[in-house]
Amino acid sequence: MIKKIATSLLWLSSLPLCMYTLFAYFLGYTIVWEHWFAGFVMMSIPIAQGACLILGLIWLYIRPSRAWVFLIIWFMGWPFTVRTFQLSPSHDKTEDDLSVLSYNVFSFQGLKPSDKESLFDYVEHFDADIKCFQEFSKTSNEEGKFAADLLKKEYPYRAINADPKGYYSTLVIYSKYPIINKKGKAFPGNSTSNGYLLADIIFKKDTVRIINLQLQSMGIRVGKVAQAFNKKDEALVKTEGRDILSSLKKGFIDHAREIKSIEKLIDESPYPVIVCGDFNEVPYGLAYGHVRDRLENAFERAGNGFGFTLNRSPKFVRIDNQFFSDKIKIQSFTTHSEIKYSDHYPISASYQLP
Repeated sequence: MIKKIATSLLWLSSLPLCMYTLFAYFLGYTIVWEHWFAGFVMMSIPIAQGACLILGLIWLYIRPSRAWVFLIIWFMGWPFTVRTFQLSPSHDKTEDDLSVLSYNVFSFQGLKPSDKESLFDYVEHFDADIKCFQEFSKTSNEEGKFAADLLKKEYPYRAINADPKGYYSTLVIYSKYPIINKKGKAFPGNSTSNGYLLADIIFKKDTVRIINLQLQSMGIRVGKVAQAFNKKDEALVKTEGRDILSSLKKGFIDHAREIKSIEKLIDESPYPVIVCGDFNEVPYGLAYGHVRDRLENAFERAGNGFGFTLNRSPKFVRIDNQFFSDKIKIQSFTTHSEIKYSDHYPISASYQLP
């Protein structure tokens, strides 16, 4: 009798999860609701999907006839699974491929004192045809040289989203190939780092539009919550938790506005497009979804593993991306998680233009 009651309660309590998961899938697939609340729901997709899988396995043991409900719902979210984890074959870069690096360099601050020089060295010597940097600042190394000076020999063409004569921490694009058109915009807010930078680049006989972006930071600092929890400071835990929710809400509102500018740049481009940068958003969010409706995601097509790009708490997220037009063929994509000098990992890809 007790077992029957417990089974019935588990079944009844599981049904709301099914409804919630289907609702989250609907928002993620259609992106019809741009309210900030939808951002919270879509962000929970992998958790809801994973819970359905676990319940499906439990019901396989308790009563297999009911397991199919949860397993089918889990499988309905398979396209979100491939946004999370990938296994792809690798290809060697050829002379005809266009290689692109994207890296948030954290204003060359580094996570420890020795990281600053390592950042300068990596930025200068990593081999790529085009380098897109976020939070690229006018900072000198120990020899008094600026990163811009170190790059200009191998990369004679540059676009920058700030006045190069003053101090800046902004978006830049460096290219070995001619830039025939460029423009940029800083998004409204307190940071000059957030915005977009566009460069139309002639690569051999083709022209490609490169869009480098950084969306508004969500300002999440999970470490502060963990510290408060370890100190058993309940009031501080609640305060930090509310701050995180408030930051997420503001971030979702900002992203909904900012991504409209990116959509327009993509839709109006006369050339194939590559978008790269710091989205400050997980792969189930509104901004990611809007760009994905127009372009292919490099990690989803050629990545491996989880591809997490954040080198601080919470580390298990992928917020840096490269997207490309369907006319372009991707050859390889790499998340350089061994490069730990910044609070982001660099990502690189190689492409064949049409």
